[in-house]
Amino acid sequence: MGKKILLVLLGAFLTFVIVVMVRTFQLGNTQVEPQANPQVVWDEDAMIRRFSQSLQYQTISGDTGAELDSTAFSDFLTFLRVSFPRVHNTMDDTLFNDFTPLYYWEGTDSSLDPILLMGHYDVVPVDSSNIDSWPHPPFSGTVQDGYIWGRGSMDNKFTVMGLLETAEYLIAEGYQPRRSVYFAFGHDEEIGGEQGARTVSRYLQDNDVVLQTVIDEGGVVIDGALPVDRPVAMVGIAEKGYLSLELVARSAGGHSSRPTEDNAVKILSEAIVKLSENQFPSRIDGAVEQMFESVASEMPFGFKVIYSNRWLTDGIFKNQLLSDPSSAAMVRTTIAPTMLRAGVKDNVLPNEARAVVNFRILPGDTFETVTDHVESVIDDERISVQRYGEIQVLPSGVSNVNSSGFETLQQTIMDVMRDVYVAPYLVYGATDSRHYSSLSDQVYRFAPMMISSEDLSRIHGTAERVSVDSYVNTVRFYSHYIRMSTE
Repeated sequence: MGKKILLVLLGAFLTFVIVVMVRTFQLGNTQVEPQANPQVVWDEDAMIRRFSQSLQYQTISGDTGAELDSTAFSDFLTFLRVSFPRVHNTMDDTLFNDFTPLYYWEGTDSSLDPILLMGHYDVVPVDSSNIDSWPHPPFSGTVQDGYIWGRGSMDNKFTVMGLLETAEYLIAEGYQPRRSVYFAFGHDEEIGGEQGARTVSRYLQDNDVVLQTVIDEGGVVIDGALPVDRPVAMVGIAEKGYLSLELVARSAGGHSSRPTEDNAVKILSEAIVKLSENQFPSRIDGAVEQMFESVASEMPFGFKVIYSNRWLTDGIFKNQLLSDPSSAAMVRTTIAPTMLRAGVKDNVLPNEARAVVNFRILPGDTFETVTDHVESVIDDERISVQRYGEIQVLPSGVSNVNSSGFETLQQTIMDVMRDVYVAPYLVYGATDSRHYSSLSDQVYRFAPMMISSEDLSRIHGTAERVSVDSYVNTVRFYSHYIRMSTE
């Protein structure tokens, strides 16, 4: 009897191992092989010089409602007009709300839906308390040690200048697209894009324009982002939503020499702790699942076993992702307390304490589900919860990776970058591309910038820079992409 039980158990174990191994080796491969290796002949020194000059214009977007330096923005647009004469002599250009240009390069076949290539030239402010940590002044555009240094070099004058250099090059070469091309360069992306991208989008809608594909900033080529043997070109096929909530705690106040339990600061602090200890549930679906599907077959064997057998290992896999803030943001709506305000004097108990909590919303969640979660977790009638700020963005839809738009972009990446993998992914932040979602169902977020995973902190951070090689490569990339998309 015992022998029979042992044989049954052994058989069950062998069946289990076979199932696990079969599922592991059934992982598909969505990668494509490089084909053409496009080359361009362009004045690289002049290209670098123009990019360096573009970084010297302090086109800063502050908080929503803050007054911008209109001179810097106007001067930057004048600089573009002088730097790219063929573009401005060939294309129709329209200026929206004084500072966002839309260029139209008419194709020879009006029956084809046009494409839109876009970026933004406004930049975030520089933290003055950390200015000494910049090896070069943030608006100097210094070229040194193989890098171009300056605020906006990564986010997002890289794209704006790269696209204009490409258009200037193609026009000089006599290229005429069959499919029309739009170029849009927003001036207020960092504060929501209401005056720039949203206005352009409404204009296109009013003129019944349907876009075949939209390409915006978002993903880049990152070395070390995933455990594979090559850099990964991350193509954003969706982006998280954005919502801030203000928590307001009120109490009777009083003198600090007679503290009470009914203290607004204490009430608010406890609420923030509750939120931190009760995160949103995690899930792996949509863009995140497609990212892992695209590169799982290239990952180490142990990862393949875990990922391909999520019917058994889902908890292990999620816990591994949740153990790191970067990967945790992929799989859940994030909670980030960002602003606190209370009190008027050190010996006075405040009547009111306020906190702003920012949420980056995972596709599938909504403003309502986020608010309900916050109110349920806090569960304190002494605290009111209300929306904060003008920027409130729902998560985007998920663009199809089995479309002509994605396939063209993927093939372009492989042809130009070659020794990389291409993976769809979920963009954590909000981009101007969301304003064009009603004009196209093929919206992709990618710029041909090559960086290491350590460089990600430079975006909106200290010592922003991009490599000279990476920037020079933009003309090769965008010219190949435009030809592939418009011929």
